[in-house]
Amino acid sequence: MFDELHKYKINGHFFFKKGDSVDQVGKNVPELPGMYYVIRLAKGRVELVYTGKSGIITPGGPKTSLLKQTLIGQQDFFDSKMSKGEIDALDIYWFVTMDANHIDLPAYVEGLILQTIYDVHGRLPEWHK
Repeated sequence: MFDELHKYKINGHFFFKKGDSVDQVGKNVPELPGMYYVIRLAKGRVELVYTGKSGIITPGGPKTSLLKQTLIGQQDFFDSKMSKGEIDALDIYWFVTMDANHIDLPAYVEGLILQTIYDVHGRLPEWHK
Protein backbone atom coordinates (compact mmCIF):
# COMPACT_ATOMS: atom_id res chain seq x y z
CA MET A 1 0.00 0.00 0.00
CA PHE A 2 2.84 2.40 0.85
CA ASP A 3 6.09 2.28 -1.12
CA GLU A 4 7.95 3.56 1.94
CA LEU A 5 7.26 0.27 3.75
CA HIS A 6 8.45 -2.22 1.11
CA LYS A 7 12.01 -2.28 2.46
CA TYR A 8 10.94 -3.70 5.85
CA LYS A 9 11.13 -7.48 5.46
CA ILE A 10 9.90 -8.27 8.97
CA ASN A 11 6.22 -7.46 8.61
CA GLY A 12 2.80 -9.00 8.60
CA HIS A 13 -0.86 -8.45 9.29
CA PHE A 14 -3.78 -9.98 11.12
CA PHE A 15 -7.54 -9.57 11.23
CA PHE A 16 -9.26 -8.43 14.41
CA LYS A 17 -12.98 -9.13 14.80
CA LYS A 18 -15.45 -8.40 17.58
CA GLY A 19 -14.65 -10.60 20.58
CA ASP A 20 -11.07 -11.32 19.48
CA SER A 21 -8.03 -10.97 21.69
CA VAL A 22 -5.21 -8.95 20.11
CA ASP A 23 -2.78 -11.18 21.98
CA GLN A 24 -4.18 -14.26 20.19
CA VAL A 25 -4.83 -12.96 16.66
CA GLY A 26 -1.57 -10.99 16.72
CA LYS A 27 0.52 -13.82 18.16
CA ASN A 28 3.14 -13.52 15.38
CA VAL A 29 3.86 -9.84 16.02
CA PRO A 30 7.41 -9.53 17.40
CA GLU A 31 8.61 -7.47 20.34
CA LEU A 32 10.63 -5.12 18.14
CA PRO A 33 10.30 -1.41 17.29
CA GLY A 34 8.04 -0.52 14.42
CA MET A 35 4.88 1.05 13.12
CA TYR A 36 1.45 -0.21 12.16
CA TYR A 37 -1.70 0.89 10.44
CA VAL A 38 -5.31 -0.21 10.76
CA ILE A 39 -7.77 -0.72 7.93
CA ARG A 40 -11.48 -0.81 8.70
CA LEU A 41 -13.54 -3.34 6.75
CA ALA A 42 -17.21 -2.38 6.87
CA LYS A 43 -20.13 -2.93 4.53
CA GLY A 44 -17.85 -3.84 1.64
CA ARG A 45 -15.74 -0.71 2.13
CA VAL A 46 -12.06 -0.62 2.98
CA GLU A 47 -10.58 2.47 4.67
CA LEU A 48 -7.32 3.21 6.45
CA VAL A 49 -8.43 4.70 9.78
CA TYR A 50 -5.42 4.67 12.11
CA THR A 51 -1.63 4.60 12.29
CA GLY A 52 0.52 3.92 15.30
CA LYS A 53 4.09 3.28 16.33
CA SER A 54 6.01 1.37 18.93
CA GLY A 55 8.98 2.54 20.92
CA ILE A 56 12.66 2.00 20.51
CA ILE A 57 15.41 0.36 22.52
CA THR A 58 18.22 2.72 23.45
CA PRO A 59 21.58 1.55 24.79
CA GLY A 60 21.56 1.93 28.56
CA GLY A 61 18.09 3.46 28.48
CA PRO A 62 14.66 2.12 29.24
CA LYS A 63 12.91 -0.17 26.80
CA THR A 64 9.64 1.38 25.73
CA SER A 65 6.65 -0.63 24.53
CA LEU A 66 7.47 -2.52 21.38
CA LEU A 67 5.15 -3.65 18.58
CA LYS A 68 3.43 -6.62 20.21
CA GLN A 69 2.97 -4.92 23.59
CA THR A 70 1.79 -1.69 21.93
CA LEU A 71 -0.83 -3.54 19.90
CA ILE A 72 -1.99 -5.56 22.92
CA GLY A 73 -2.34 -2.22 24.72
CA GLN A 74 -4.79 -1.13 21.99
CA GLN A 75 -7.28 -3.92 22.91
CA ASP A 76 -9.77 -1.58 24.62
CA PHE A 77 -9.46 0.99 21.82
CA PHE A 78 -10.15 -1.63 19.14
CA ASP A 79 -13.02 -3.14 21.18
CA SER A 80 -14.56 0.32 21.59
CA LYS A 81 -14.37 1.07 17.88
CA MET A 82 -15.82 -2.33 16.98
CA SER A 83 -18.80 -1.82 19.32
CA LYS A 84 -19.63 1.69 18.01
CA GLY A 85 -19.82 1.00 14.32
CA GLU A 86 -20.92 -1.62 11.88
CA ILE A 87 -17.40 -2.91 11.39
CA ASP A 88 -16.86 -6.41 10.01
CA ALA A 89 -13.18 -6.53 10.96
CA LEU A 90 -9.99 -4.54 11.32
CA ASP A 91 -7.00 -5.51 9.17
CA ILE A 92 -3.88 -4.55 11.11
CA TYR A 93 -0.56 -4.32 9.24
CA TRP A 94 2.72 -4.07 11.14
CA PHE A 95 6.33 -3.37 10.13
CA VAL A 96 9.58 -3.70 12.09
CA THR A 97 11.58 -0.55 11.35
CA MET A 98 14.57 -1.15 13.64
CA ASP A 99 16.50 -4.40 13.32
CA ALA A 100 19.86 -5.66 12.03
CA ASN A 101 19.09 -4.23 8.57
CA HIS A 102 17.31 -0.95 9.40
CA ILE A 103 17.62 1.75 12.04
CA ASP A 104 14.58 3.84 11.14
CA LEU A 105 12.79 5.38 14.08
CA PRO A 106 9.16 4.20 14.24
CA ALA A 107 7.96 7.80 14.70
CA TYR A 108 9.85 8.85 11.56
CA VAL A 109 8.32 6.06 9.48
CA GLU A 110 4.85 6.79 10.85
CA GLY A 111 5.40 10.45 9.95
CA LEU A 112 6.25 9.51 6.36
CA ILE A 113 3.07 7.46 6.12
CA LEU A 114 0.93 10.18 7.67
CA GLN A 115 2.40 12.73 5.24
CA THR A 116 1.57 10.46 2.31
CA ILE A 117 -2.00 10.03 3.56
CA TYR A 118 -2.35 13.79 4.06
CA ASP A 119 -0.93 14.55 0.60
CA VAL A 120 -3.41 12.18 -1.05
CA HIS A 121 -6.54 12.82 1.07
CA GLY A 122 -5.97 16.27 2.58
CA ARG A 123 -6.60 14.90 6.07
CA LEU A 124 -5.27 12.41 8.61
CA PRO A 125 -6.90 9.00 9.15
CA GLU A 126 -10.27 9.20 10.88
CA TRP A 127 -9.18 7.68 14.19
CA HIS A 128 -5.87 9.51 14.36
CA LYS A 129 -5.64 12.09 17.12
